[in-house]
Amino acid sequence: MLRRDRNRLLGLHSRAPILARSLLAVTFLTLAGVPSAMAHCLPLLLRTPPVELRLFSADPGHLLKYAKNDKNKIEDKITEYLATDPDLLPQIGKLVSMAPASNRSAIGRGLGRAAQHCGPIEPKVVQSIIDFVRKLQDSSVSAGYASIENDAPVQASAPSKPVAPSNSLFEGEWNMDVGNPFAPVPLPLELPR
Repeated sequence: MLRRDRNRLLGLHSRAPILARSLLAVTFLTLAGVPSAMAHCLPLLLRTPPVELRLFSADPGHLLKYAKNDKNKIEDKITEYLATDPDLLPQIGKLVSMAPASNRSAIGRGLGRAAQHCGPIEPKVVQSIIDFVRKLQDSSVSAGYASIENDAPVQASAPSKPVAPSNSLFEGEWNMDVGNPFAPVPLPLELPR
């Protein structure tokens, strides 16, 4: 009885490395099949949740129901979706075919904003968005996309150094000159609640 148990343990022990290697191989193959996992244009905290992306992927028309013809909502959601997962471009094409003509320029603006977000980080994504807009051949989407070029670009860098208030203790170009100690203290524009 004791020998059988020992042999069973030895048999399982000899199979463990094979099972571990098989499991590792399956894991790597699964992860290798997910190209969009690396192509994110937004920081982790700003990305759209995966559940919402799956909902949009399954039913692009849901966005039109959610937005209720609010062009700003449509533009913002398109930007968030594409900057989070650029592989959603085919679903955007389905959305364009479902959307009324009045909402198509907002879709184009969302595509343009996504391209602005992805430009410094993922240039390949920007090129795929440009190619998508060209292939779509929808004048409203193209006009919305082109209107983004006139707007200010998205700030991708860190914010600049804040300017010191003029009545600080030190003034001048290098903050080396002593300021007026009797200057009035600035009051906040809004009181804390």
